[in-house]
Amino acid sequence: MSNITVSIDRIVIEYKDVYWNFFNPFKRRLCDYYGIKEYIKPWGFKYHLHIKESADTYLHISYQQSEGRSLKHTLRIETNPLHLYRFSNWLLPLQNNSSSIWFVRSDIAFDIPYPMTNVFTTSLTGRRMNLYEGTRYYGKKSQRQQHGYCRVYDKRAEGLQKKGIDIGHELTRMEIVYCPEEKIILPNLIQHPPEFDGLYSCKILTDTESIKPIRRAMLLAVQHQLMTLQDFSGYHKRELKKALDSQLHVSLNLLVQQNWEEMITVPCAILCGAVNRGRAS
Repeated sequence: MSNITVSIDRIVIEYKDVYWNFFNPFKRRLCDYYGIKEYIKPWGFKYHLHIKESADTYLHISYQQSEGRSLKHTLRIETNPLHLYRFSNWLLPLQNNSSSIWFVRSDIAFDIPYPMTNVFTTSLTGRRMNLYEGTRYYGKKSQRQQHGYCRVYDKRAEGLQKKGIDIGHELTRMEIVYCPEEKIILPNLIQHPPEFDGLYSCKILTDTESIKPIRRAMLLAVQHQLMTLQDFSGYHKRELKKALDSQLHVSLNLLVQQNWEEMITVPCAILCGAVNRGRAS
């Protein structure tokens, strides 16, 4: 599994107790600097700013001003951690004008250097797989921000379609939402890597010739998006699972654990200036 890379594709962070008399001039400066306009929703996080420096580089800021007399509220940011440094001058004042900083959720991406037809993914919790324009979705669209929502797609094809760039090799991306039941104070995030092995099984098909023809036909039907596992009976799904035992198993938990500290350290350093590894001093 050494050729599989893991990264955080999206991260959502909350700043608690941000005063309105700080946020109001802050958002005006952002709008003037980037030439953007705020938009307002009638509920939840009311004020929204979306900064887009390029197709991939963005920062979304939202502020939850609720009814009542309170003058301080929650501010939320969303971005790709790789681009945090581009906005660090704007993010530092948020650190200095909030009582605490919390991790909300992130998208964990596994880049597997095989074509999608060789990457077999299944839900272990009964999530139905839906196919749309070549992407496998596990979970409803309304569950997009919930823990365990997953999509699997051809990363090479996406690069060609959106950017006109060919990376030169096959690449399948598996993205899973990590959204803990309780928010985690950001400096402690390094102590809480997600666990996905109980949610999904991921196999790389390396030797399908050893699989019986009827099971191989099932695999081909699913891999080429002609059918889904839900189309087969419980017996056939159990037999297919046995047939896949000989294929290369991808331990999602192990991959995350091996890379978690590296993925988390820089975002924590930029956003709150601290990483608490939980070790005695």
